[in-house]
Amino acid sequence: MYPYRFKIIIIVFILLFFGIIARLFQLQIIESDKYKGISEKRRITTYSLEAARGSIFDRNGKVLAVDRHTFDISVQYKSLLYCYVTRTNNLIPRIAGLEAHKKTKKACSECHENYDIWLGRLSQLLEIPETELLDIVVQAVKKVEKLKQNVEKRAGKSTRIKEETDYYPIVFDAVWEKVIQIEIQQREYPGVRVTPRSKRIYPEQKLASHIIGYVSKLTEDELKVYDDNWKNYTLLSSNTGSETTSLLYEGYTENDYVGRTGVEFQYETELRGLKGKRFEEISCKKAQTEKTILERPPAAGNNLYLTLDSRIQHYAEKSLGTNNGAVVVMDPWTGEMLAMASNPRFNPNTINEDFDKLIKNTYKPFLNRATQSALPPGSIFKVITATAALSTGRISAWTNFDCRGYVSLKDITFRCWTNYGHGMISIEDAIPYSCNVFFLETGKALGGELLYAWSKKFGIGEKSGIDLPYEKGGDIPKITSVAEVMNMAIGQGALLATPLQLVRLYAVIANGGTLVQPHLLLKIADSNGKVIRTFKSESNQKMPIQPAVLDILRQSLQDAVTRGTARDKGLAIYNVAGKTGTAETGRQKDNHAWFVGYAPYDEPKYCFVILVEHTPEHASDIACPIAEELLSYLFPEMDGAT
Repeated sequence: MYPYRFKIIIIVFILLFFGIIARLFQLQIIESDKYKGISEKRRITTYSLEAARGSIFDRNGKVLAVDRHTFDISVQYKSLLYCYVTRTNNLIPRIAGLEAHKKTKKACSECHENYDIWLGRLSQLLEIPETELLDIVVQAVKKVEKLKQNVEKRAGKSTRIKEETDYYPIVFDAVWEKVIQIEIQQREYPGVRVTPRSKRIYPEQKLASHIIGYVSKLTEDELKVYDDNWKNYTLLSSNTGSETTSLLYEGYTENDYVGRTGVEFQYETELRGLKGKRFEEISCKKAQTEKTILERPPAAGNNLYLTLDSRIQHYAEKSLGTNNGAVVVMDPWTGEMLAMASNPRFNPNTINEDFDKLIKNTYKPFLNRATQSALPPGSIFKVITATAALSTGRISAWTNFDCRGYVSLKDITFRCWTNYGHGMISIEDAIPYSCNVFFLETGKALGGELLYAWSKKFGIGEKSGIDLPYEKGGDIPKITSVAEVMNMAIGQGALLATPLQLVRLYAVIANGGTLVQPHLLLKIADSNGKVIRTFKSESNQKMPIQPAVLDILRQSLQDAVTRGTARDKGLAIYNVAGKTGTAETGRQKDNHAWFVGYAPYDEPKYCFVILVEHTPEHASDIACPIAEELLSYLFPEMDGAT
């Protein structure tokens, strides 16, 4: 009984198997022409849907960067192709071989009539010469035809490529009134489509341009790198169970814009959003869309809220004026960057037009001097020498050195900034009067290893980790002799530091001994305003400085303003504690002028640094007046107080 049933089952499976084979033979052999014809008539193509880039705001919600809708005028490739043929008299071989050409003796313009009618009408409407539009047509056609030839060469047969069904932008940022006319009178502009596009706008023009950065179009080499990054991103998303896959969202494409500098670059993945995808069925013969099969809408990028206060940023830039240099204002307790001015600046709205001129500018307007100008700090560095020596017991508050205007080491003579000297002087006067001799002797007593180690503790010679690209770490030179130790003790020689490193250094004194993590990000919110992430510092470091040492430093920095090198500069009324520094460059009458401080000295609210590069003047003459102007904005209630 059972063997009989088993035989029946075997026979059924054999019949099914042969039935499937027969059906496959019918579809792929007998009816192949039928389905091949359908595939040649109907094909599926995909289009990316642009995602709005996230906006950038200051801490008070003021817009610093935003995407605004603009419109490009695009033309279908078939219209570009036949316009190229008829207007340039360059007959493409594959077109010359068409039946239409074989059966007629008409001129090519008659054979392909109306395919170039859009050119004259657009030229008249937009008031753009036909020759200018035709140049763009030629570039687009040559690019697509070259790609088609390469594809066909690899395939070994005639092949229709996706690019032949696309629309190509001919005019960018079209005037709204002209766009409306094209939309209303579509029959008058065959093969023409208005394409909406997002354009990055910076409402405050040059304000904080080094912090915000700018965007520009991807190059071919960059596209490959970004495309690889996108593939890795989608792979990671798939592994974590996210629906964000390449099937649902589009990656980077040829005409995409990406962040180049500033937070536009630093937070590219947060800002860019996710492009959507549209799947359309097209008629290959007519090269037109028959219907939309599936559409995945784009997801807008996230919005950034920065710690920046645009009001203070404006004051900082105005105070710096036309001087080449930087002004940085930071909250000494949290490391939040309130302002970061660098001059010269650039306008990110016109970066494409100005780029060639800017890149050749000898004053380097793309350089963010706050984080990238690594320069000798001069006397600003003396607080590190003082802290290291006091903390290790190499000197005390009662240690005195005799300043006669110079000190000699073998055949080398180091000079104080005053030829008359300061006489017997202690740390409490050496900082306010910036006595070189005192710190030269202190450096000799301290030694190279300790001075190097304490410089590292304060973050000199290392990147601060601020959320901006291309930060410089400066440099602490390798010390091989006593002379080099002495030179470094007064902030000269091969020692290099950035304004950001120095404002961070003085914040340690202002806040009671913590080396804070400087940062620009306040929070990230999605397009609906929901907060996704806020900044949390994990890098704040408590410095091993005794309270007594901090008291000496604070009092000395306050005295520098009331009776020292920064006296009578209008700073005392703002209760400022700070230090001047004039770093020599090795060229006559060429200095880097510094002033670093905090205010008010009893309850610090702001820590700031002023840098003026390559100036014949000293710090007290040029950096202090800039600091005074900045503080008059920060503390208007104290301006003019007695």
